Amino acid sequence: MKNKENLRAEIDAWFDSHADALVRDLGTLIAVNSVRGEALPGKPYGEGPAAALAAAGRILEEKGFKPVNFENHVVTADLNGQEPTLGILAHLDTVTVGESWTSDPFTLQERGGALYGRGVIDDKGPAVAAIHALEAARALAPELTKGCRLILGSAEETGHDDLAFYRKTNKMPPSVFTPDADYPVVNLEKGRFVPTFGAAWAESSATPCVVSVTGGATANVVPNHAEAVVEGLPLAYVQARCFEYASKFHTSISAAAFHDGVKITASGVASHAMMPQEGLNAQTALLAVLSELPLHNCPALTCIKKLAELFPHGDTAGETLGIAMRDDISGPLTLNFGVLSLGPTGFTANFDCRSPKCATEENLYDVTVRALTGAGFTVSDIQKTPCHHTPAESPLVQTLLKVYEDYTGNKGECISLGGQTYVHDIDGGVAFGPSFPGVDNRLHGADEFISRNDLILSAKMYTQAIIDMCS
Repeated sequence: MKNKENLRAEIDAWFDSHADALVRDLGTLIAVNSVRGEALPGKPYGEGPAAALAAAGRILEEKGFKPVNFENHVVTADLNGQEPTLGILAHLDTVTVGESWTSDPFTLQERGGALYGRGVIDDKGPAVAAIHALEAARALAPELTKGCRLILGSAEETGHDDLAFYRKTNKMPPSVFTPDADYPVVNLEKGRFVPTFGAAWAESSATPCVVSVTGGATANVVPNHAEAVVEGLPLAYVQARCFEYASKFHTSISAAAFHDGVKITASGVASHAMMPQEGLNAQTALLAVLSELPLHNCPALTCIKKLAELFPHGDTAGETLGIAMRDDISGPLTLNFGVLSLGPTGFTANFDCRSPKCATEENLYDVTVRALTGAGFTVSDIQKTPCHHTPAESPLVQTLLKVYEDYTGNKGECISLGGQTYVHDIDGGVAFGPSFPGVDNRLHGADEFISRNDLILSAKMYTQAIIDMCS
């Protein structure tokens, strides 16, 4: 095996001469709209994801690999004929395009040293970097005695059905990293807990009353809009209370005439549920206003007051619910009260909790159910995913941290993530890039980008990781 200095120089030289080819291959994948579509015969996730897998397969074949397509769920390619001890897991499907792009999202654009297009950071750019890393490792270290398998999926954004299919008949390598999150190394992903609850009552004709409350529609997004209709109260009075709470919460809460009543509208700031403290929850602000209005003491008002008590505006840690907790590895529990729909005869709601490693059935699930049922609510469904943790002492984590430090000159350290990556259910799995600290790559947004230099640097680090792990 070459010494470290010589190998590093060879890796640098390899990508100096192959950088344009890497970008060209990325352009080939960006041109495919790989958003999941209607299932078709032989194409379980629709035309786009299948086309992306086919395109990646052709790129791998051009480089002399023998890709295997698993019924258009995933495509794999092996470094050599050895049993894989390392897996690299990336995905070729993307989220929808959305609006406000300044260039065609399906045509790779290079501007000011950055590459733009849907999927350049999530996850086609890293997938191409991994393909080229596999090629470079094969060329620069043909003596490797262990194997590496590249696994390219096509349904990461919609539930990991692709991996579930693949894993029915194939085991994952003992060490796996996915270039689908952040640097340095994400070795802990919090658990997720989403209970659905509600209540029902007989319709009442008494006034003043709440006719309806409409909050968020998705548990994993902080609601940036919520509205309610009340009847039987003077508009001027409601407007005064809205002004009072808008000043208190530093947000927009307004009231306007609406048919026979008044519509109250709250505006907030959306953010991902794994970082609810970065948003401003319009739904909890609205509940605070409603709970203080002089409304008829009916079941609807009772439930609104209970909701406002359990989910007070600004509590993103579950303090009032009784589930606030943290540990040194994971950080704090976070909570986003994301969904609420209330009408004349009942309501349904849910919240999204990202839980640290210290969470248990007793201190999280049981406490939550007791609080909700104690408020008179019925819990109808509970979705829960446990925390994922690969110890920092594992050979894979230590190797990746060393590679990161050697190639960036920055301190390598393990980080915790509130979201869940492609390796959340894979023993020994971690995330390694592609987003560097302090860089907003506009993930899932318009003008998604990655620095050309960052993409090439990632490919170099993946090459080094393959060689180190497979020696």
